[in-house]
Amino acid sequence: MPLKIADHWLTGTNSAGKTIKKDQTPNFYKPPFNTTTGLPDATIIHYTAMTSFSAAVKVLTTKYESGNASAHLVIGKAGEVTQLAPFNYRTWHAGESFYNGRKGYNSLSVGIEIDNAGWLKKFGDNDFSRKRLKSKGISFKKNQVFHGRHENPKVPYEYWEEYTDDQIEVVFEICKLLRETYGMIEFLGHDEIAPSRKQDPGPAFPMDELRGELLKDRSGEVQEGIVNTNLLNIRSGAGGQYEKVAQPLPQNAQVKVLEETDGWYKVRTEIEGWVSKKYITPTK
Repeated sequence: MPLKIADHWLTGTNSAGKTIKKDQTPNFYKPPFNTTTGLPDATIIHYTAMTSFSAAVKVLTTKYESGNASAHLVIGKAGEVTQLAPFNYRTWHAGESFYNGRKGYNSLSVGIEIDNAGWLKKFGDNDFSRKRLKSKGISFKKNQVFHGRHENPKVPYEYWEEYTDDQIEVVFEICKLLRETYGMIEFLGHDEIAPSRKQDPGPAFPMDELRGELLKDRSGEVQEGIVNTNLLNIRSGAGGQYEKVAQPLPQNAQVKVLEETDGWYKVRTEIEGWVSKKYITPTK
């Protein structure tokens, strides 16, 4: 049976050939969400920063004396998925959070946790890990590691565990289904809603590709969006080296997205020009 959402639970078999499992977490807030529909309108992507898929599921489904956390979904390296709460229940994945004038993303969003160690340090040419992982005998080879700096210049790390192809394909598949079911208007990383304390999902995850794919409606045309920063430069080409073609666009200005390339959108307001896509939030 193909993957679908029924009564706020995933059912069926995903693109990796895995049947969805359930493991209800005790860590949740009851409905409604703090949205116009009372249902989630955003999705937040995380990495687990733990040692295994099963360890992450255990932590997120256990109630401790303090420090409890949860999410809606955990996605393993082979594309396996365990759902921990129905999508109409609020889980504890975002913490203190703010983006584009909205705050408190536990009450706005679905939380997706991907089994991934996160940031790493280089111990040798073919040995990448960090202290806690090393103590458990866990390290990664060079071909399992993404080398690149975070978009947040304050994040010091430059090595990250790669996500598997199955994980990325399944995340994209589920996010498309969430958008179709709930009309999601935001797909964000935890590092975007809590940049002072979080780095996940980090530069190894293709967040821009995910957003670019989900901006397109069923007809294949890119939808409208709004500016989510105070002043956004609009340029003659897709890059910061191109000259500005008009005064900066103000926050909440509405734009029509015409095309995208290399992290930039060509938009139309009173004129046409190119803007950095991370500063455009899609609208329905």
